[in-house]
Amino acid sequence: MFLHPPRMQVGNKKATVIISRGEGQLGNRLFQYASFYSASLEMGFRLWNPSFGEYAAWFPELARDVFCRPSGGPANPFLRGFCTRAFSLFAGTSARWLCRPLGGEVLDITASHDAKDEPYDLGLGEFESLLARRRFLFVRGWKFRARDSLWRQRSEVKKVFQPSDAVLDSANRSLEKARRECDVLVGVHVRRGDYADWLGGRYFFAFENFERWMREAATLHEGRRVAFLVCSNEPIAPLLGLEGLRVFEGPGTAIGDLYALAGCDKLMGPPSTFSLWASYWGGAPLQMLQSTEDHIWEGGFVIHQNV
Repeated sequence: MFLHPPRMQVGNKKATVIISRGEGQLGNRLFQYASFYSASLEMGFRLWNPSFGEYAAWFPELARDVFCRPSGGPANPFLRGFCTRAFSLFAGTSARWLCRPLGGEVLDITASHDAKDEPYDLGLGEFESLLARRRFLFVRGWKFRARDSLWRQRSEVKKVFQPSDAVLDSANRSLEKARRECDVLVGVHVRRGDYADWLGGRYFFAFENFERWMREAATLHEGRRVAFLVCSNEPIAPLLGLEGLRVFEGPGTAIGDLYALAGCDKLMGPPSTFSLWASYWGGAPLQMLQSTEDHIWEGGFVIHQNV
């Protein structure tokens, strides 16, 4: 399911790419970093990501380095915070005049791609050409993508984003409690909170909708015990104790919930990089719920490789 043919390394192996600005919250940041990291493994450039500093403590491979490079040296938290802010400021549009004389470039796709919701493929010629000509690139934007590399290099990506033992212990406690009561565990991402305003509340679903979807999911496995691990950015009291359903809460922290969802057999929730990362990491098929008219069906649970 995740096997792809290898790709030869190309480009300037001495070039350094610096992700100067993190985009969005945890799920977005993980995919932003993982996309560049998987591309770096195949294209040969060095990668720094000081913008990931606020999340680095959860990932031992990144926590040791001030620039959040895998397996780097000891990092002072204060210095890492300073670097995060300094690189974001330096790599603004006004820094172009200084970068080029030093052999660098600012690649900002905020207006050219983000605003138009168009992906910027790192595997295409423009990015490789910049790598060949420049000593370093400051990159800014969300729509950078390396979809093929992301899946080809999945095992290497997972090594870098293996969370700390404390995070895994938290996730596993919730998983073990739920699995004692079921044969099939469905992770439910109840994304509310900020979704009330995002895109005008397009994916802000009522608890009643989630209850209906959970009951539909329970009917897909006749003769087997189905349980639900519910993770949300709001209290989920309306979904606890539902008659006829086995419902369990996730750890209750963003990182714990994320890796608890990754340990489920199936996933469902509104469009979100949070549940997409859980699916990518753990390999569970995900059904994205995009409308109150949606229904749960077996064919709706898929692996989304077009992240």
